[in-house]
Amino acid sequence: MRKMLQFSVFVLVVGLMVNLAGCSDGGDGDDPGPGPGPGGGGDGINWTNQASGTLTVINNVSKDMVLFQGQTPTANNILGGVRALTTRTFDISNAVTDFSLGGYIVLRGMALDEYNKNKTNLANAKIEYSAMATYGQGKNFRTEINPAYAGEYYFKVTNGGRIGIELRKDSPDGEKIGYLPALATNYALYASSSNDITIFPVYVFYSSITKNVTTIKPTSFGDSASIGPRPVTDTGVSTVRFPNDPNIQWAQIIANITYPVAFVTVTNNVANQSCRLAAASRVYFAQNGYDSVNSGQINTFEITATDVGQSMNLNMTLYGGTVTIPIKQGDSTPVIKNGYDYTVTINYSGGGWDTVSAYTATITEGSKRDVSTEISSL
Repeated sequence: MRKMLQFSVFVLVVGLMVNLAGCSDGGDGDDPGPGPGPGGGGDGINWTNQASGTLTVINNVSKDMVLFQGQTPTANNILGGVRALTTRTFDISNAVTDFSLGGYIVLRGMALDEYNKNKTNLANAKIEYSAMATYGQGKNFRTEINPAYAGEYYFKVTNGGRIGIELRKDSPDGEKIGYLPALATNYALYASSSNDITIFPVYVFYSSITKNVTTIKPTSFGDSASIGPRPVTDTGVSTVRFPNDPNIQWAQIIANITYPVAFVTVTNNVANQSCRLAAASRVYFAQNGYDSVNSGQINTFEITATDVGQSMNLNMTLYGGTVTIPIKQGDSTPVIKNGYDYTVTINYSGGGWDTVSAYTATITEGSKRDVSTEISSL
């Protein structure tokens, strides 16, 4: 048997449950938010931007896309539409039952023409976009529809694992090709050309303990698969399978999990100012894809450190980077350890806006995560 897979674990922005039955499954068709309510398309789809929402979808494809919530598109779980080459924000607070607690949804998308052609049987429609997204009060999430993975070529993927897979191009940190639920067989994914694609599987699940998405990513190129998409008229298209070694058991994967990052959750209590987490000149991006934390909000960041602990000169920047507040662990420079949770709270005590001593940014170390416990408990 090929050498056992070695995996790393890190947390993304995002909320995705291993038990897909935990997904909320529909929109409110009578609500002006998600669902086939008013919104002015003449096609029963809501296209209206909802600026106060938490889910932002960037449609980089030159066709209108209709989005659905859940694994299988139906008339009852339409979130709404996003016009070609535009960005739309969705308010999904009425489309899920646990918005205040937070969680995840699976997104599926198809072209408007495809939707209109298959209204009476959406199971026959070509789904060109698939992803997962987190939600929750004050938790923003941003996702993109990539034209490279929507088109007239396709391939198939089988997920033999117990949790969902986010497929990435060329590396575990590459472009997102699509999302595959647990135990999905011969699932079709699309591409804009027949150019060969190398795919890495990134396993994702939502932890009911940490209330975050955890991902397990491969560290070996041998865990990837390569395939050439073929025209949609080709009924004999090939299928790739993950994990690509059928002898790998889930217990073996669990036994080899390590954490390459620390998890830093920032609360911004400074009025009217977004803040950025940085180390020297490097600005970190949060799990939800944004590079800042707005006033009154909370975002989680991943910081690469060491297992034994690394002294790091972290800081929070305000006023467009003109004010830099050093983050302190007590009175000292923080020591960051991989696998641990940390919280940072930035406060303003009053005084001149550009007076560094008027602010505090305090970091507190939490407990070390045990992903094997999280997985077995779900």
